[in-house]
Amino acid sequence: MFAFAPRYLSRLALAGPLAAGLWAGCTLTPFERHSDHGPIAEGISAPMGEPVPYASPEQLAAFERGREISLKRFERRTGLGPAFNVTFCTSCHERPVPGGSAGLYRNFFLGAVQIEGGATFPAESAGMAGGVIRLYAYGDELPAHPVLEDNVNVIAQRNPIPFFGVGLLAELDESEIQKRADPNDLDGDGISGRVNIDRGFVGRFGRKAQTVSLEGFIRGPLFNHLGVTTDPLSEEQKAALPVDSSGGATQTTLRWLSTELTRTAQAAAPAGPLTDDDEAPDPELTTDELFDLVSFAMLLAAPRVSLDLDEAAIRGRDQFDALGCDKCHTPRLEGPRGPLPVYSDLLIHDMGPDLADGLVQGEAQGNEFRTQPLWGLTAVGPYLHDGRATTIEDAILLHGGEGQASRDAFAALTTAERAARQA
Repeated sequence: MFAFAPRYLSRLALAGPLAAGLWAGCTLTPFERHSDHGPIAEGISAPMGEPVPYASPEQLAAFERGREISLKRFERRTGLGPAFNVTFCTSCHERPVPGGSAGLYRNFFLGAVQIEGGATFPAESAGMAGGVIRLYAYGDELPAHPVLEDNVNVIAQRNPIPFFGVGLLAELDESEIQKRADPNDLDGDGISGRVNIDRGFVGRFGRKAQTVSLEGFIRGPLFNHLGVTTDPLSEEQKAALPVDSSGGATQTTLRWLSTELTRTAQAAAPAGPLTDDDEAPDPELTTDELFDLVSFAMLLAAPRVSLDLDEAAIRGRDQFDALGCDKCHTPRLEGPRGPLPVYSDLLIHDMGPDLADGLVQGEAQGNEFRTQPLWGLTAVGPYLHDGRATTIEDAILLHGGEGQASRDAFAALTTAERAARQA
C-alpha cells in the first residue's frame, strides 16, 4: 500500500483526523467521543478497494465482475484505439488499489480553444476526443504523436481522480450541495463556493464538478483514454444499478439527463452509442459489461476511519477548524444513509491564479475547482488537480484565492505548534 509515513502526517495541522482514515476501522463514527463534527453513518466504509458492507449478493457479484473488467488489458482486436492513452482502466486508477488514483506518470493532458470573452471549448482533432489528448495510435493513417489544431490555445493537466465512495456521493440530494453555496459571499467570510451545472443538474464528479452522471463519467474516459466504444445502459439497466443517483431529480428529468449529449474539456459524458474506425465491432464493451463496471464504481466503499483519536489527532482536528479548512472541506454531508465524512462541500471555488488552468467546464471558470474529498487522503497522492503537490503540506501551501487565508494561517504556525501535532 502506498502511504505517507504516519510520523510525517501527524506533524501537519490537519493530519490527525484525516490520516486516521487509513489504518483503523469503525462501526459508527470517528468523532463520537471527541468531536463536534458529529457521528457518521454506519456500514459505509471498508478497506480500500472493497465493496460497501450493505451490498446484496447480486450486487457483490456485479462488483467482482466490474473489478475484473477494470483490470482487463484491451488489445487492438478487443477494441483498444485506434487512438488511446492507456490499455486498461486501472492504469489510471491503481493507487493504492483498483479504484484509486495514480502517480504523476499517469497524468493526462487536455486541449481547449479559448475565444474572446473567456468561453472555452474542448479541442477536437485526429488525436483527441472530448478535449483529451491521446498520446498513442494504431494505423498508418494516424500520426505517431498527437497533432493539435492551430487554434488550441489552452493545455492543461489532470491527475487521475479516485473513485472511493462515489456511490455515496451520487446518492446525495442536490439540496445538500446547494445549501452551502454562497456565490456572492453574503456572509463575508471570503468563501464564495458555487455549484457547477451539468445540463440543468448540480454536478458533483470530476475536478470541476462538471458531471452528474456516473455512467457518463465512466463511458467518457473509456472512449477518450482507451478508444473503447459503448452504448448507453437501457432504462431497465439504469433502474437495476445499485445506487439511485437521482440527486433529488424526478424520473422524467433523469431520462432526459441520460440521453442528452454533453461535451466537456475533461471528458465526454456521451448520450448515444459511440463508434470508431477499427477492426473491433462496436460496441467494444457490452452494456452488460458496462453495467458491471458502473456497479463496481458505485459500490466502492468509503475509506475506513478511526474510532478513536489520540490527543495529537484531537489537536490537529481542532487546528483544522481554527485555520478555517472546514469552510470548504466540510466534515460531513447528510446522505440518505446518514452523515458522510467527506470533508468536502462538492462546490467549486476560486483557487487563485497559480493553480488556474484556463479550462472552463460548465459554470466552473479556469481558476475554479471542486473541493476534493479528503477521505482516504494519505493513500491517493500526489495532490491537487494536476498532482503538482507531492505532500499534503505542499498542497496546503499552494492554496490561493478563497483558500489563501487558511493557507497563510497554516504557514504562520510556529515550529513548536507544528511539532505539537507529532504523534
